[in-house]
Amino acid sequence: MKSDRLVIFAVLFLVAGLGLLLGFTHGATGLSIGYPFPETKLHLDITTTGLPALVGVPLLSAGALLLFFALIAAVVSQFRRPEPPPTPDTPSKRREPFAEFEE
Repeated sequence: MKSDRLVIFAVLFLVAGLGLLLGFTHGATGLSIGYPFPETKLHLDITTTGLPALVGVPLLSAGALLLFFALIAAVVSQFRRPEPPPTPDTPSKRREPFAEFEE
């Protein structure tokens, strides 16, 4: 199983979910930097209401699940045996000539 399609769909779902959740956000952000570095604080107050919250959370979770499946598929594909090279007696799709169009 190829994992490239799973990764593409996972990224699309993650971007759509995060875009909906963060695009329709009502809130505030604050950053205070202090000299003793443990006193530096970052405060995020994020609230998303309505339809973007109902659609964004499932899209985000579906994207994370697809990304996990893509990781599993990529790991499994690393342990497969390579196909034996074709012999001259057995035709292969890659060895067939390209059909030219006749005018």
